Amino acid sequence: MIVRALRAHARGVTGDIVLLWVVAAAFVLSTSMATSVPAELAEAPAGVRAALSAPFSAVHATYGAVLAAVYGSFRYTVDRRDGVVAQRLMLQPRWVTLLSRTLGSALGGAVVALAGLAGGHIALAVAMGGVPVGWASVGSALAVGAGAGLWGLGVGIVVQNHLVALFVASMSLGSAVLVAMFWSAAAHGFPLIALLDAFGFDVTAVGVSPADGPGGSVPVAVGWMLAALVAGGVTFLKRDVT
Repeated sequence: MIVRALRAHARGVTGDIVLLWVVAAAFVLSTSMATSVPAELAEAPAGVRAALSAPFSAVHATYGAVLAAVYGSFRYTVDRRDGVVAQRLMLQPRWVTLLSRTLGSALGGAVVALAGLAGGHIALAVAMGGVPVGWASVGSALAVGAGAGLWGLGVGIVVQNHLVALFVASMSLGSAVLVAMFWSAAAHGFPLIALLDAFGFDVTAVGVSPADGPGGSVPVAVGWMLAALVAGGVTFLKRDVT
């Protein structure tokens, strides 16, 4: 039953216009950072370019996470509006549908994060004359994107309205960067900063000082993800879907 549900969900990926548009947005948004890199850096030694490009990995992950959350929420709410969710519930139990959507949102979020990472790296490579790829940060960015996709799914299930859910999902993550401008310590309690810090990103690149935080970013990140999944899961299992 679960395998059948996953296959049905996977067949829909080939025509997933939402994923296509969000991936394109992540790629374009990340490439735009090339305009902020001074042209003379292209002539700097390779070691200098590598050191200067390292903090950008956190910025790439931030862009990818916000858009991954948008994907997670929008994918669900659009399907709910179009009757796709109700149709699936006629063929399989709710928990099976929820499980397949959870896995699909995590995978889609990782794909969005990968697009953002690729766009950012291409932009830096062009602007700085080539920069090394930090493969460890690639895996971390995919994990952050997957977590953000799950966050977006939880928000989408609870909010339901796809335009409102899109706003809530993006702002609930992106607002951490704004908060960090005024109160760095408080920003550590937000889901985005906790995710970035938990997976080893240098959060100083997004305006947060590690020394200001209370520590223990992993349990904070896990707590936020569980809260989103539990809230979304309980809502999905109990609320009528029309």
